[in-house]
Amino acid sequence: MLRQMARLPSDAFEALAQALVRICADPYDRLHSRAILDENPARRMAELGDDAGFIEFTVDETEGLVHVYTLLWLG
Repeated sequence: MLRQMARLPSDAFEALAQALVRICADPYDRLHSRAILDENPARRMAELGDDAGFIEFTVDETEGLVHVYTLLWLG
């Protein structure tokens, strides 16, 4: 993900940062993210901006971490 972030346009980086702030505050808030599979609610996705892209991430409650493993920017 860090390699992908280096090439992000500034508006994409801002959308990513805003999404991560909301996700870190409450990773299970259905207004900001949704489960990819019903049987694994910790594996989630969130949109970036107005249909500009998305991230996929997992929530590690034991460690208090959010791991982003996919970033797609279409904007």
